[in-house]
Amino acid sequence: MKIVTANEIRELDRIAMTDFSMPGAALMENAGVVIVDFMRGRYTNLRGKSVVVLCGKGNNGGDGYVAARHLALAGAQVSVFALETPAERTLAFTPYNTLCKTNPSILFPPNLPDMRRALDTCDFVIDAMLGTGLNRAPQSPYKEALEMCEGLPAKVQRIAVDIPSGLDATTGQIYGAVFRAHHTVTFGYPKWGFYIGDGADVTGEIHIADIGFPWDVIPLQITSQLSTPSDMKSGLEAIRFTGADAHKGDFGHVGTIAGSRGMVGAPALTAMAAQRSGAGLVTIFAPKSAQTILATKLNEQMTVPLEEEDGCASEAAFDTIARYAERMTVLCIGPGLTAHPATVKLVQRILLKIPKPVVLDADGLNALAQNPAIADERAKINGYPLLLTPHPGEASRLLGTSTLAVQSNRVASVQSLAKKYHAIVLLKGKNTLIANPSGDISVNTTGNAGMATGGSGDTLTGIIGSLLAQSISNTSSISAERIVALGAYLHGLAGDLAARDIEPASLVAGDIIDHLSQAIRHLKGSA
Repeated sequence: MKIVTANEIRELDRIAMTDFSMPGAALMENAGVVIVDFMRGRYTNLRGKSVVVLCGKGNNGGDGYVAARHLALAGAQVSVFALETPAERTLAFTPYNTLCKTNPSILFPPNLPDMRRALDTCDFVIDAMLGTGLNRAPQSPYKEALEMCEGLPAKVQRIAVDIPSGLDATTGQIYGAVFRAHHTVTFGYPKWGFYIGDGADVTGEIHIADIGFPWDVIPLQITSQLSTPSDMKSGLEAIRFTGADAHKGDFGHVGTIAGSRGMVGAPALTAMAAQRSGAGLVTIFAPKSAQTILATKLNEQMTVPLEEEDGCASEAAFDTIARYAERMTVLCIGPGLTAHPATVKLVQRILLKIPKPVVLDADGLNALAQNPAIADERAKINGYPLLLTPHPGEASRLLGTSTLAVQSNRVASVQSLAKKYHAIVLLKGKNTLIANPSGDISVNTTGNAGMATGGSGDTLTGIIGSLLAQSISNTSSISAERIVALGAYLHGLAGDLAARDIEPASLVAGDIIDHLSQAIRHLKGSA
């Protein structure tokens, strides 16, 4: 599903109305009806319920006036506060005028004491004040209305029309007062601001609604995507060979170069996640001092001992890895490796000299950050995908900036990383972002705060490596960025399923692995 900026929203609306002759009044009518249909579906009986509708001057306000009329028809006790002046009411004039003629008794001017009393005693508040064009702090009387909504009783259900007022549709920035919604019913496509900045904290549950226009017919190039169950399901089906005569070689061989003395958990988690998510074979390359422990810790995965220095893999291990790597489909490099100088040299040499797809994480990323030119050289001589999975701290080292700078503009950061390193980049965090070197982005929305635990990233590396190996073995045409998006989706979904069974604060990385089978089954059964 496409995800849009404020400029793209405006252009979509313009093209719909001018090139396709879709009346703006019809779009507002449909939007208002959708809001009421959502409330009926969610809350069943609206008769007798007290609803306050706060309306602004633009299309958003028009949607609110339509919703108020239909709520009154449904038997709700509706109070509409028109926050704009008549001179400002150009776009919303028609639905406002209709409400004046049909339900004049429910319309009120923005008298603050009356608004306060209505808000304190209502069952629902519908925010139809400020739409997707906002780019500054709300002014009076919107500011006062939003501040009143901040102090509403907990029982009052707050519903935003298209976008919470006070939220920037593109950046997710909150400029001042904002409407904190329990539900946001948005039209056509989801907005970028829902998933970055502070947007995720104020949108509540997001519901994407149809308002009677086939937006996909508009020839506007929108490359950013939101990962959806149906798209991820089709991706999973595309990479997995299902023939009755299948054998382990049909599902890829993942080589994991990871671990060090005292750091055997990370490679074990990566390897177990890779196999649990479908890889036919998994081999762990680990320093000799760690390999003996791993060999007793694991059952299904193979291990190869590496030459080491101070308990860390050394550059002398290159020939061993190169020899075995000829049989591998994908290499996962980094979890638990450490930043020992000998290990850094080994990783850098592998990236340049072994022609295999690579998923790079943790200390593998830190090794690349010490010599970014390696990515340029690799791109020239090696046509195999390079997949990077940094958290914000690792991303800051790769970009030579601060973690704060990365988090302040996650979209630009992930795009810069993908371009700089000629890679598919997954930037971890709430609503993980995935970008390719062309700047196209997808957004993942699965996952929960309980997954912020040691080893969670190691499981993600294994999942992505496994899916990539299966795709290559099955000669699937699915793109590397879509595989990464699928990996992020499955990882988050497994975490969400685990959080249903386990107190999220108690969730550990092994719980994610234990729920991967359920996540795959759940995704296969999705619509």
